[in-house]
Amino acid sequence: SGKALFDGYLAYFETGSADLYECLINENYNEDYESTFNDVGIFASDDYEITLVLDKSLAGFYLLYSLTGNWLVKTDVYESCLTEKDGVWNSEYNTSVATSPSYGPYKMTFYQTDKAIRFEKNTNWYGWTDGKHVYKDPENGKYYPMYQTTTIYCQKIKEASTAKMMFFKGQLMAYGLQADDFATLRNSEYCYATPADTIFFLILNGHMQSIQNRENSGSFDKTTTDLESMTLLNFRKAMAISFDRENFAAEVSPARTGAYGIIGNTYIYDPATGAKYRDTDEAKKTLCDFYSVDVSKFDSLDDAVDSITGYDPETARALFQEAYKEALEKGYITDEDGDGKSDQTVTIEYSMSAGMNEFMKTTLRVLNEKVAEVTKGTGYEGKIMFTASAPYGNQWSDKLKDGLADTALAGWNGSRLDPFGLTELYVDPTKAYDAKWFNPNSVDMTVNIDGEDVTMNLTQWSNALNGVVVEKDGKSYNFADGKADVKTRVKILAAFEGKILETYDYLPILQNAGMSLLSQQVYYVVEEYNGILGRGGITYMKYNYDDTAWAEYVAAQGGELKY
Repeated sequence: SGKALFDGYLAYFETGSADLYECLINENYNEDYESTFNDVGIFASDDYEITLVLDKSLAGFYLLYSLTGNWLVKTDVYESCLTEKDGVWNSEYNTSVATSPSYGPYKMTFYQTDKAIRFEKNTNWYGWTDGKHVYKDPENGKYYPMYQTTTIYCQKIKEASTAKMMFFKGQLMAYGLQADDFATLRNSEYCYATPADTIFFLILNGHMQSIQNRENSGSFDKTTTDLESMTLLNFRKAMAISFDRENFAAEVSPARTGAYGIIGNTYIYDPATGAKYRDTDEAKKTLCDFYSVDVSKFDSLDDAVDSITGYDPETARALFQEAYKEALEKGYITDEDGDGKSDQTVTIEYSMSAGMNEFMKTTLRVLNEKVAEVTKGTGYEGKIMFTASAPYGNQWSDKLKDGLADTALAGWNGSRLDPFGLTELYVDPTKAYDAKWFNPNSVDMTVNIDGEDVTMNLTQWSNALNGVVVEKDGKSYNFADGKADVKTRVKILAAFEGKILETYDYLPILQNAGMSLLSQQVYYVVEEYNGILGRGGITYMKYNYDDTAWAEYVAAQGGELKY
């Protein structure tokens, strides 16, 4: 029913994609309506139900999970917001308090563009009286209503220093630690580490045509500078094992941890159990294969995975030397004085969105220091340098994709409960960073499915995992949720991850995370982080002080709190 659908929508609200062809409301829809691909979309089946017509298989949990937008409007307000001029329609719906009807536990009461927004308890919300929006406190076993917060006020604060000052004066609920805070605040009893989904890759430019165009420009000096070396597989393999991931994180961004695969350690492959992809044997074996770990030398697969640091200086040194020899043979570099070292410096431009800051200074310093260490004694000793680009603004990713810049720590924020959907990011040419030089349609992958070896290209495997019926060699394949068992889907995903790692276009470096202080005014019902619910957020947050008592407490501390 429509109510069940929207209850599920609210329960599983997360990032996803339903891939609708159009967002259309058809008030004349009935069960006998025959849809064509000219008018698929959203249909109002009756007063309490909508019907979605999708372009691929999507059902059950993943259908609800993908409903990240709401197409329902309050019709009288919506229609009053419509204006038409010269055949062009505009709408001011949801642009102010007056034009933003509320239907959840909170209603908007104040809004100022780019400055502030305020929400207050919506007394008309059905959830206050339906008996379903309560929870059992795990500590005392008593039941409490959800959403004890009565007012939410959000203000745009540009400077972290201002936010820190306000937090210590008791004016903010949380404060995200900055780099210079870790030494003094990371061990506070009010400090919480929160894992995030994004893997930050060191993306390596492999667009040879673009690189050669840059080298052939009038301003480029081929006698001192080289770009072509970075396209060599041995060069890229060496770069992949030049950094101890945990040490890198500790120096560059202490809240984060090291990353080893293209799928982060927060991703859950089975929402029914909360089981994580990275905990599966298939995912562990993929990492061992990529980092050349001999599992037979360890007591367990877990021990083998735990041994991976991402840093193998001896192998990296040998690979850099092989790349040096190959670059000489191909004429990418020269050694005119015969000292066994490149005459050119391989200059790797880091694509910057803005000007230099402390994070970027540290990142570039660490990149250069670590590569300098592993290239000692090779033909590239002292001849690889990471440099900062000019500020490219919002064009920084386009510069990477077009091969006009060479690297960046970048990644995607995907859907935590759908790691299978991440495969699309590597095969969709509108999304993949390496689409200009890597063609997933030309890379085959064979997976044994129920005793049968199935071979398809990477795009076909991604499509089949995500609900598209793929025709291959006279057979139809669909490995979507509900079409294939979850173990089979994980097996395919792990094989796909291995193939993408082997491109060496995306070198996993950092697993995103954050550390923040929580105000002494509140506390989490469950302090241990949960991959699906987090720590409950505003839904479950409870208070040590109401606003009046809190103001008195802060004043008693001299107006500045200790954390």
